[in-house]
Amino acid sequence: MQETRRSALKRGGATIAALSTLSGCLGGVIGGGTPTEAADDGDGDDGGGGSESTPTGTPTATPVPSRPETPVSTLARWMPDPALLDQTEDSGYALLGMAPRALGEFEGALGEGALQQFQGRYPIPGVGTFGEQRALFRFARSVSVLLGDFDRTAVEDGLRQYGFEAGDAYRGFRLFGTTDPRAAAVRDGMLVTAGSVSSGDTADKRPVVEAVVDARTGNADRYVDAVPDCRSLLESIGSAHVLQGRTHGTGKTFENGLGEGMGYHVGSDRTRVRAAALFAEGKTDRTAMADWTGNTDAFLGGEPSVRTDGRAVAATATVPTGDVTEFPGAFPGPEIERDSGAGGPPTVSFGFAYVGSGDGVGVLTVTHEGGDSVPREAIQIRGSGFAAVEGVDQTEPGVWQGSADSDGESLTAGSAVEVGVASDYEISVVWRPPERDQSATLATHDGPDA
Repeated sequence: MQETRRSALKRGGATIAALSTLSGCLGGVIGGGTPTEAADDGDGDDGGGGSESTPTGTPTATPVPSRPETPVSTLARWMPDPALLDQTEDSGYALLGMAPRALGEFEGALGEGALQQFQGRYPIPGVGTFGEQRALFRFARSVSVLLGDFDRTAVEDGLRQYGFEAGDAYRGFRLFGTTDPRAAAVRDGMLVTAGSVSSGDTADKRPVVEAVVDARTGNADRYVDAVPDCRSLLESIGSAHVLQGRTHGTGKTFENGLGEGMGYHVGSDRTRVRAAALFAEGKTDRTAMADWTGNTDAFLGGEPSVRTDGRAVAATATVPTGDVTEFPGAFPGPEIERDSGAGGPPTVSFGFAYVGSGDGVGVLTVTHEGGDSVPREAIQIRGSGFAAVEGVDQTEPGVWQGSADSDGESLTAGSAVEVGVASDYEISVVWRPPERDQSATLATHDGPDA
């Protein structure tokens, strides 16, 4: 996979574009301490993973075995209070966590292609491949955290190759900055990066990186402490190898909903898939969650059972690990969609990954990494260097021809388009809503020979 140095990390090191479709969960210890076995975090042969609702809707407790924690459980230690960041709403933000090395232990048990997304190398020299990392985290729109065994000095040298300059020491980390909206912090086995959240974002990202380091070192409030709904949601999902979650204002998805998430916990024989949604007190809607489970592919063919526990509703299924060829993930409930005809451009991050075929052409994969949901018809791929490559989604400029949500109408996190290009391409993702004389460039990317 090739990427030009002036383009890589433009979004704060978020070249985990191919990994954005993964989802997962966080359980056990939330907000610090040593990871332990999660209580009431199990897996039953019936896919229930816990109690089922009786005909009257009253939860009935069913003892279930626990599942062990994974490195994803440490994500909560890194996420700062949303109010400390100027690029998120105080009600919360989306989060993504993965444990590639732990997943690699199940390589022989998982289905073909399940770990393919982790084979590429992180673009900064010294880090290694994605699959070698203990954990990969993405949250607060543009923050990435990598936990591995890499050497601090090697990574610092790699950052300098990408235009970063070393700054002050900060709580055991070395800060790095640039003249554009990027910042980083490094110590042995830990790398934090933050970049722009949109094409118009010019804010200094050092305060964002410092807030993440402060949260990790216990010098600032964490997301799970400042927003108790985050803690409740993650505890409802339980431990997992890959995770996706978010909290938000009341009713942005399900009526009276406050947050949603999903997790995959892989075992040698069976993999547990669990989705959870959190509701306002006294407004829990088990029926809405049950309806959603019948219209999603996120359970990998499993038949989920739905249970209610206080303000949370969880849907759980178990599937043969050999049948797991991907971790599709989904946020339960209706999409949070921005009106393409109202206000200015959407706030959304796009990732790029180019694979050359050796004959001067290749495939550029453009992936919606996070941010607003946008109507497909409002997003166009433009620029130069398009090529007639067989098997791709798009070989010429025009409206996005790649994947979208289940209805095919909106681009959400994980939506991707494969574009046939020459190696000297210069491609832009442009927002241009129909019937409006307004447009904005959301992201750009240049080929290795541009």
